[in-house]
Order: sequence, then structure tokens, then C-alpha cells
Amino acid sequence: MNEDIANNRRQPAQERSRKRVEAILAAAKGLIAEKGCTRLKIHEIADRADVTAASIYQYFPSKNAITQELAKLTLEESFNRMWESMPHADTKDEIFQVVRNLIEQWYQMHVNDPALLDVMVSVSADKAMQDLELGYSRKISALIFETLKPFYDDMHWVALSEIAFLLAHLALAAVRMALSVGRTEGRSLMDRFQHIICPEYVDSMINQKIGESL
Repeated sequence: MNEDIANNRRQPAQERSRKRVEAILAAAKGLIAEKGCTRLKIHEIADRADVTAASIYQYFPSKNAITQELAKLTLEESFNRMWESMPHADTKDEIFQVVRNLIEQWYQMHVNDPALLDVMVSVSADKAMQDLELGYSRKISALIFETLKPFYDDMHWVALSEIAFLLAHLALAAVRMALSVGRTEGRSLMDRFQHIICPEYVDSMINQKIGESL
């Protein structure tokens, strides 16, 4: 699907309509947790949300549109949580620990809500969702960049911005991978990935960039 369904669906304007959409999304998420996205059926969502199938189609033209909206809301919620929970840090080591904590927070959000993983995996091959996730990576990278840049000379900010973008997108992929395997292996993978989120690793990438430009 090349068209972003979520942007073209009818948007609820009244409170009653918004509550109906919330009920539809909550019902869909509950069913996904029980049986997965591939077995999701519109009539079952309608039954659980106490609405008609026709009313679902007023807001969502397909099951895929529902999972897209759930994924979008997940990304927005996680970013807001990260933004609101950003602590103050005085040293470079402390600020890198903050970044590691952001990644861990994203991971734990999915561990505590397994339905989210199924949603994200089910829409990961969709072009519209790839674009959404890429945009989300840019938002996270901007947060990482703004957090790190006070500790770097402004001559390194372009490289630092690129590195932050790369780390943000890799973090999303690492979390998805860790959640796709067993809990023990996933925990180990996350620990190893977070190990590279350190001043030494980022500084080496910046120095490599400088070397290539000479």
C-alpha cells in the first residue's frame, strides 16, 4: 500500500465520535494481544467495541488502517514520554546514560505490552509506515542531538546529527529484534546494543568523519 490510509480516513470531530474511535482501537488492540494482527477480523472488533462493522468503516477503511493508527499512536506516545522524562545531566557520561535510558524505556514499553510488537511488525513492510517510522527516527535523533551537542564543538554538529539519526533508527530496529526472540536473548541483545551508546563510540565515528574529509 503506497497511500497513507491514516491521513485519508475520516477524522472524528465530536466527542461521541472520538470515544467510538477510541473504543474501536482499544478493542482491536485487545484482540491483537489475544490472537495477533493476522487473525484480526472487523466483525470481532465491532462486537467487542459495541459498534457496527459499518461504523468502523466510517473511520477506518480496512484492518490495516486500524493497525497503522495503533502504530502511529504508539510512536507518538513513546516520544512524548521520552520528552517529558528527560533528566538534567552535567557530564558527557551522564548524558549518554540518559540516551541509553531512553532506548531502554522504548524496549520496556513493548515488553510490558506485547500487542504493540505484533502491531509494529505487521505494518513494518508498509511503505506509509516505513515513512512514519523514519520520521519518528528523525524526531528521536533530534532529541538525542540536542541532548549531546552541548558537549561537542560546533564544528562536529553536522556529524553528530548524522550519528544521532543513525543511532535512533538502529535503536528502533534493535528493539524490534530483541522483542522477536526469547526474553533472555532479547535482554542480552539490548544490553549489547546499549553498550555502543557511549562517548568512545560516538567520538570514534566523529573522528572518522573528520579523517575522511581531510
